[in-house]
Amino acid sequence: MTESMEPAHGLPAAGWYVDPLDAGVLRYWNGAAWTAHARPVEVEPEPARAQKHRLGLAAVLGIIASTALLGVALVTIAALAQAERMEPTEPNAVASTSAAPATDAAPGHKILWKHAKADLEQLGVNILTAFADHPDAPVDVIEVNGDYVVLADGAAYATIDVSEGVALGGYVDGNAEDFCVWVTIPATGRNAHWSPLDVADEHGKVDRSGDCTDVVG
Repeated sequence: MTESMEPAHGLPAAGWYVDPLDAGVLRYWNGAAWTAHARPVEVEPEPARAQKHRLGLAAVLGIIASTALLGVALVTIAALAQAERMEPTEPNAVASTSAAPATDAAPGHKILWKHAKADLEQLGVNILTAFADHPDAPVDVIEVNGDYVVLADGAAYATIDVSEGVALGGYVDGNAEDFCVWVTIPATGRNAHWSPLDVADEHGKVDRSGDCTDVVG
């Protein structure tokens, strides 16, 4: 140690003192001179201040209001649920619901048209076959109990189911080359026909719309 580090006259007792050259260090004074023993000054931390959480008046009122509204809402929901459980069921409503039969939606126009053409294809084929099997007998078509019945010489030759939404329109007698049969779609008012006299267009399609008045006279 240099002499500049020594304390003034009137030497203090030996002990730890703040280093005169570094206030952040404690150095040991042996009563006559500074020694090489040193240590940092230990600063005692200030006691932590207790944090006080204070809510403003507006926040307190907001919490109170929210709690009150929540309570009202819960009470209202509980009351409605209780009322619903206690509300009697109307006898008429139950009776009408249980008595109402389950019904399927009516077929669309396109589906009905497909039904009509499918029925005509079967009718046309069976009428041609009846003429082939009974060349000298008259052939007719009638509808009985939801079936098309092809008659040959007055006797049932073939029975075909009538498709949903379709009904027999009529039959124009002739022979295997000039007869005509047609069906009707009551829901739409459209008719469709089938005849060996039908002529296909350039694309091979046959116009099946209408009855037999434009096909055979």
